[in-house]
Amino acid sequence: MLKNKVSHCQMQALCLRELSRVFAVVSALLLLVCQHAWADDDWKVLGLQSINDEQSGGLFIERLYWQGDHVDQLFYRCPEQLTVYPIHSCDKAALSFEYAGQKFQVAGKTRFDWSDKHWMADVKLSDANVYFKLDSADPQVLMNLDKVNPLMLVERFVGLPEWARSIGMEFSGLVTHHLLSGQSSTQEASFSGLDFEYSTDIIVAGLGGTISAELDQSGQQMIYQITLNQGEMLFDQLYVNFVAYPVSIRGQLAGLFTDEITFSTAVNNRQSLQSAVTGVIRQDELIIRKVDIKVPDSHHFNQQILASVLRIYGFGQTEMSGGFSLSAAFDPAGVLTEWQLLLDDYYLLNDRRKLQADAMTGVVNWGAQQPVEHSQMRWQQLVLAGMPVNQSQVEFIYLADQFALNGIHEFPVFDGSIQLRDFTADGLLSDAVDLSLKATIAPISLRLITEKLGWPEMSGSISGDIPGLVKRGQVIEFLGGLNLAVFQGQMKVDNLSMERLFGVAPVIAADISFSGFDLAQLTETFGFGRITGLLSGEVNGLRITNWKTDRLDARVYTVKTKGVKQTISQRAIDNISSLGGIKGAISNTFLRFFDDFRYQKIKLSCVLHNSVCQIGGLKNQGNQFVIVEGGGIPKINIVGFVRSINWEEFIDRLLNANYGN
Repeated sequence: MLKNKVSHCQMQALCLRELSRVFAVVSALLLLVCQHAWADDDWKVLGLQSINDEQSGGLFIERLYWQGDHVDQLFYRCPEQLTVYPIHSCDKAALSFEYAGQKFQVAGKTRFDWSDKHWMADVKLSDANVYFKLDSADPQVLMNLDKVNPLMLVERFVGLPEWARSIGMEFSGLVTHHLLSGQSSTQEASFSGLDFEYSTDIIVAGLGGTISAELDQSGQQMIYQITLNQGEMLFDQLYVNFVAYPVSIRGQLAGLFTDEITFSTAVNNRQSLQSAVTGVIRQDELIIRKVDIKVPDSHHFNQQILASVLRIYGFGQTEMSGGFSLSAAFDPAGVLTEWQLLLDDYYLLNDRRKLQADAMTGVVNWGAQQPVEHSQMRWQQLVLAGMPVNQSQVEFIYLADQFALNGIHEFPVFDGSIQLRDFTADGLLSDAVDLSLKATIAPISLRLITEKLGWPEMSGSISGDIPGLVKRGQVIEFLGGLNLAVFQGQMKVDNLSMERLFGVAPVIAADISFSGFDLAQLTETFGFGRITGLLSGEVNGLRITNWKTDRLDARVYTVKTKGVKQTISQRAIDNISSLGGIKGAISNTFLRFFDDFRYQKIKLSCVLHNSVCQIGGLKNQGNQFVIVEGGGIPKINIVGFVRSINWEEFIDRLLNANYGN
């Protein structure tokens, strides 16, 4: 792939160089026809004959040597019976010759004044709209191309590589070539319909615009400017529609036709792109030395350029605004040594990935080996996985594949905060990333978290410590237990792992235990009906795939505690009984006049596998089990009669029960 990209760069110089050779050959032939210059040391003629008859006059040369090159079977004829001396003029002159195995013919006007050795020629290739204008008083050859593919001219004279022969285009413009200096140039020539395809890596269709170029063969340099405003291009994963996103390309090549070509190229779009690249070409190897990219309008740049690439990596429909710039430097071998990213009032939003950045400003410095300056970023608001990080800033060091926060950072989240005391990452460029993290969560309202995530609104708060974690490939594993304070109790999460958290079909696995949950706060959160007491339990082997639970082994139960009432409301009993396969003991009796009942114990268990929950509780006998065991007078029990329950149906009833009524 690299070899072909390099070849594309060299084609610009190759075409101009070979076209110059075409100019020189045709010019030399016309010169010989009109002027007896074969005494020059640069020229050698074999088989020279003069051809004259009653109808026309002409000249035949079997072989002509000129500056190390030669043509064969050269034949000049004027069909008109005109004066040869002292002035020869022919309005319908014809010249044919063979070169590089190909036969060529030109026709047009010629004029020669033998007295002052002044000659002129204005001719056209017989099989292409290519016009030449020459004057012995001016060493500059003019060649006008009208909707011609210049590569086909090069192919006829010197040949082209196989991949270049399929390039189609139309070129119109005036090209000049100086016979003495070897300089060629074209100004504001137009081209259109440039089509080319190389496998699926490089595809251009209908490319068009203008080109200006100056080629100095003796100095081995070329300066060019190209405007692209037609057609489209697919380059690897980058798609550009040049009608919607016209660009101008300015460049310079030095050391042409040598083993090492140096180049500098600037690609600009008037609204949203300023870029420059420098480097060298050594045979078939392209070596980049420096890259500078500035995007003052990222909204426009994203719409026209970035969106197609982001969509491939699963970040389609990303919005952005503001500006950014990127600069990169490389060592003599073309290996990246450092880069810097600057953000200026940058905004990004991707609803699907739950990512957002508002008014982000700062600089990211990266170095391959040498220490770099600290990086700093600040923002008005940052949203990661749906969680908002309010106005704050961060300072860090990014060296090779290592990242480390510089000092302790506290990030406000909702009405609380997350304090990072230590955060480092090693192997960021590898499949296995080692993360070291120590953090503390100051109380954050569960109501705000669940509202943001679209979950049933919960009261209470979450707080605790976060231990270290490690990321290998797309799997994140927490080291040790995650301790949280929630619902006035304690929760511990062990063996927590997350796979493809922001990708397709994310998987979360964990073992959870909790104790001392305030049942009153928990049941009020869901409007289930008031239950008081303290709840404990464990959820082992929990696995959530694509945000749906598909495996668990869970038990929840109340723990009798001195000074804590254990009561259940009639409304809670009715809601439990409405879930299916469960029956309370109230019915239409005088017990309906009671609002609350005391209970002795509550227990419920579920082993989920293949979308079926094997449910249980207290006193499991056959298909019957007790969920709530009453206590006191009046005494009530809640009993289940179905041990196997479809999990999706059960959750749907649980979440959509009309608790408010």
